[in-house]
Amino acid sequence: MAKKEKENVFTQKQSKVFSRIIRDIKPISGWLFLCFLISAASVAFAIAAPMVLGKITDRIYEFWKAKQILGAGATFDKAAVMQDSVALALIYLFSSVCSIGNMLILNNVVSRFYTCGLRVKMSEKITRMPVRFVDNTPNGEIISRMMGDVSHMGTTVHTVINLATQGFLQLVGVAIMMFRINYIMALLVMVIIPLSLVLSAVIANKSEKHFGAARKQAGKWYAFVEEDYGGFDAIKAFHLEDSQNRRQAEIVESIRSNDKKGNVLAGLVQPIISFTNSVAFAGICVVGGFLLTRGQELGLVGADFTLGNVVEVIMYAKLLAGPLEGIAYGISTLQRVYAAARRVYDFLEEDEMPKAEIAEMPQGKGEVEFRDVNFSYSPDKPLIENLNLKIKAGQKVAIVGPTGGGKTTIVNLLMRFYDINSGKILIDGVDATKMDRRAVRDMFGMVLQDTWLYSGTVYDNIAYGKEEASKVEVMDAAKNARIDYFVDTLPDGYDTVINEESSNISAGQKQLLTIARAYLANKKMLILDEATSNVDTRTELLIQETMDKLTEGKTSFVIAHRLSTIVDADVILVVDNGHIVETGTHEELMAKNGFYTEIYNSQYDLLS
Repeated sequence: MAKKEKENVFTQKQSKVFSRIIRDIKPISGWLFLCFLISAASVAFAIAAPMVLGKITDRIYEFWKAKQILGAGATFDKAAVMQDSVALALIYLFSSVCSIGNMLILNNVVSRFYTCGLRVKMSEKITRMPVRFVDNTPNGEIISRMMGDVSHMGTTVHTVINLATQGFLQLVGVAIMMFRINYIMALLVMVIIPLSLVLSAVIANKSEKHFGAARKQAGKWYAFVEEDYGGFDAIKAFHLEDSQNRRQAEIVESIRSNDKKGNVLAGLVQPIISFTNSVAFAGICVVGGFLLTRGQELGLVGADFTLGNVVEVIMYAKLLAGPLEGIAYGISTLQRVYAAARRVYDFLEEDEMPKAEIAEMPQGKGEVEFRDVNFSYSPDKPLIENLNLKIKAGQKVAIVGPTGGGKTTIVNLLMRFYDINSGKILIDGVDATKMDRRAVRDMFGMVLQDTWLYSGTVYDNIAYGKEEASKVEVMDAAKNARIDYFVDTLPDGYDTVINEESSNISAGQKQLLTIARAYLANKKMLILDEATSNVDTRTELLIQETMDKLTEGKTSFVIAHRLSTIVDADVILVVDNGHIVETGTHEELMAKNGFYTEIYNSQYDLLS
């Protein structure tokens, strides 16, 4: 009973997925109708061909019989046979042209509107999903779903649509024509078809679990390869090549094993169809011969039943092979597309961030207040508890403390990368959780320790902070960030292209570019996460001066590990285990001789 309920649930899931696929192809229904008309024309030509071939056979057979009786006096109508032969050639030609046209339209339409549309939906979905999902999901897994699974869906949808139009039309047309000629031979063929299709469907259904497992492992493989390339230097440095190869081999072997099992089961489908077709073909030959010799005598056929009719049925039986094998292939690929579609739709059905009650932020000064804020990344591990903090506009706030104490988490909550569990974060007196995330983040400029640049020119990477920026503004931002000197040393100056890995500039130069980007953005609040960690001491001193200029009149949050960089902060927050354990200026905290003093002195002890 439990097994039956499980199978029913599984069938419901399949129905839901395939129903959604059908909904997604509705925008291309006009093109699909055109394909249907072309397929109908192609099928009509294909069905007409055996009729013409039957006529040619009858003409040749009648000439042979006449020659047996009349000898040399028998005449052969060459003109009629030639006319029929030309008609047959044209029929096959037009049928092929229709099939090619149908294939080209489907390839273009499915690729441009279906698979492209799915990828656009997934891209848009990512922008509405919480950062938590992206943090917890490997990039390779997302890429696998967006590229591999969607591509597989497009290929299979193309195949199934083609079968649903041309394949089923041909089946119906051929069945009608066979019954028109002789119901006995038609029944012989039509009895075998349902049996083979049912058996094929049962076998194909069992292959789905293996294809699903293979797609899941493929996602892990994408993620593994991306990590391998991202950590290439570390792998080389620690001689981990063999270890990584073994891990990759395990994943690939799992993919291979599941694909093999699925393909073995799916591969049984077409041989079954071919076998039943061969049986039907042989049966037609035997029954057709019997009907020619004894059928009229037994009243099974009329006087007009000829050898040409037998040839027609044989050709129609042959025509059944194509759509039957195609339908069998479609049945097996439906299981593959289900495995891929389920992963894609699971992604599209992930929870989204709630919509904002207030579309835009008020144009305030930049006051920030944390009021009884509680937050944890997982329910069983509380991190920030009852955080209360009020920051005036224009203050420079430094956040210091041990690793894992909650420094970056405070910034993540402020930017609404994560939403708080309880309490309020007020920006200029307005609850940030009720505001649009884009509007909240648009108030902040950011310079992070982990720099991000994209493949483009130096100029474009600076201008990324302000799309409508003029050339003069970009140049001024570069000067303020003290990077104009190194840009001038580059081969093409501001037009120098930063490669995909940003490996043609140093880590410090990357960080300087992001600082220039923040200058250009000119937001009223700033977040600086150890913004000078990747520059040398001399450059740090130069940047510190420009940082003072950058933060002037702005509310700024500075996450610092080197305490020497934040001694001039208006407020220093000492964070430990999600709690603010000390608050004050550098002088006030040093006078307390508490946790801050301990951290500060330990840095100088290490240096000495």
